[in-house]
Amino acid sequence: MSQAASGHGTGKAGGLSGKAGRLLSSAGGAVTVQFVTAGGSLVVQALCARTVGPSGYGAYALFVSVLVMITAVQTSWVGDSLTVFDRFDPRIRGALLLSVCITVTAGASVGAAVTAVMGLAGAAGIAMFALLVALWLLNETGRRIFTARMEFWRLAVNDTAYLVVTLGTLGGALTLGADASVELMLAAMCAGCLVSIVLARLRLPAPEYALAPLRNTAFREIAGFAVWRSVQAGLRPGSLLLARVMIAAFASTAALAGIEAARLLLAPALTFVNGAGGFLLGDFAQAERTGTPMPARRAVRVCVLLSVIALVMSLSGILLVDWLGPLVTGGSFSVDRVALVGWGVYAVCFACTLPLASLATARKMSKSVFTVRGVESATGLLVLLGLLVADPGHASIAPYCLGAGGLVSAAMLWRALRKTDPPAGEQRVEPHPTEGSVDELVG
Repeated sequence: MSQAASGHGTGKAGGLSGKAGRLLSSAGGAVTVQFVTAGGSLVVQALCARTVGPSGYGAYALFVSVLVMITAVQTSWVGDSLTVFDRFDPRIRGALLLSVCITVTAGASVGAAVTAVMGLAGAAGIAMFALLVALWLLNETGRRIFTARMEFWRLAVNDTAYLVVTLGTLGGALTLGADASVELMLAAMCAGCLVSIVLARLRLPAPEYALAPLRNTAFREIAGFAVWRSVQAGLRPGSLLLARVMIAAFASTAALAGIEAARLLLAPALTFVNGAGGFLLGDFAQAERTGTPMPARRAVRVCVLLSVIALVMSLSGILLVDWLGPLVTGGSFSVDRVALVGWGVYAVCFACTLPLASLATARKMSKSVFTVRGVESATGLLVLLGLLVADPGHASIAPYCLGAGGLVSAAMLWRALRKTDPPAGEQRVEPHPTEGSVDELVG
């Protein structure tokens, strides 16, 4: 009898160990994906900073900011919907296919219009950017399918292919004597996206690309969730874009370059938090679908864990600025030290908010998340605007203005989630039998 009990305990422990291993593998893959993507972006941006100078790099930062904002809106509408809803349901699938067509077309048009108004490039550069937006959004849709399938390591391979092709195209063009320019950067990114799109089509199973009728779809149901989610997801990159535009207008693109170089030095911390967020949304959404919802207190534990990691990583970047700074800028301009600490504050506050926002999104509380984040973003931007009007030299304070409100947002989200927590008997006690859960990560 004791042997049987012992065997049973061993089997249970082995099962939990296996689940924890799968969880850590998925979480590790999610973070690895973000580091591959951000690492490639860091290399490209550092190369741009070293070759086109501070003004050119400031313009490139604005281009990338527009791209990130459009991507956040599109992937929240399409990507989060295919994660939260049953993407194989014909009516849902038809709505998703329709959404992809609309958002890709609208995204390319908006990207071209915004960059034209900002005067970032001529006709050829604007056309190249519009093409990049379209390819980027199609590639992002494939990336979110990998994410919905929790296949983060396979996604990492796909993202590595994008990085290799982008850098190879850029390096090859420069070796052949092409002039370093923002347009060349955009063209290289287009090549990387195209290869990644083809690779995703070959590596994902056929059902993920199956067509569905575009009539009588669940578009209204999807839109009810996705409109608020997309607007909410666009708040953070939109705030960053507006802050960059204000800095360029009141100070200069050279001042913006120093602030952006500081952000690049702390990119690993922001990347880690983003990667964890991609994993958390999938895990929280799966818990909701399987009838074992995650209680809010679990999300708070993840907030604490992510905040501590973000703090440690940020401090590392700040302490190594004298060594890392010249690698990023090539000595052509200086890293803004005040902004550097500010981006550390931003990363920690972001880590405090993201798990709670992800849980609220999984519960389809997109409107609540938008309201909280909207107040935070608007307040931060108004404070920054007032400081810049008083003295353009206050541009370095931008990260503090944008990040500090995250602590208030976290408290407000916590309160809203507590009100919608399921009864204790319905909360998740055991992890899903095949996937593991974030419970095992935070204890």
